[in-house]
Amino acid sequence: MKKRLADGIEQYIKALIARSEQRQIEIQRSELAETFGCAPSQVTYVLGTRFTSAHGYRTESHRGGRGFIRIKEFGREEEMPAGQEILLDYLDNLFKQRYLSEREAHLLRYMVMEIAVELPREYERQVHNDIAAALERFFQVEEKREGGI
Repeated sequence: MKKRLADGIEQYIKALIARSEQRQIEIQRSELAETFGCAPSQVTYVLGTRFTSAHGYRTESHRGGRGFIRIKEFGREEEMPAGQEILLDYLDNLFKQRYLSEREAHLLRYMVMEIAVELPREYERQVHNDIAAALERFFQVEEKREGGI
């Protein structure tokens, strides 16, 4: 994909979000692709690389005839608990160090974003911290098993 096209799609989406009081938008992938004269897969690429939780966004895709993509910017601390932020950073580091494949990292990030959605705020941080501790223990055991220590 040409960088200019990806940059244009990103800037367009960010402008729409900036104009929204809730800092979120709902848009159809096909409409966005039509606006930019590109394939929907190119829109998917931009969403998957530039609108991630690491960049301060949460995306949800609803498929079907009237399907849409919801993109929310969270940036403010009350919208992303510190425990979750720390855990997502930890997963990013595991991916960068090649402990996790891209697919595994994506799956775990999705689970982290969804696991505590229905829990009261006071429990969210504990759940995320427990997951981080379990992952750390897992990789310590794996390292010992592979003879790293």
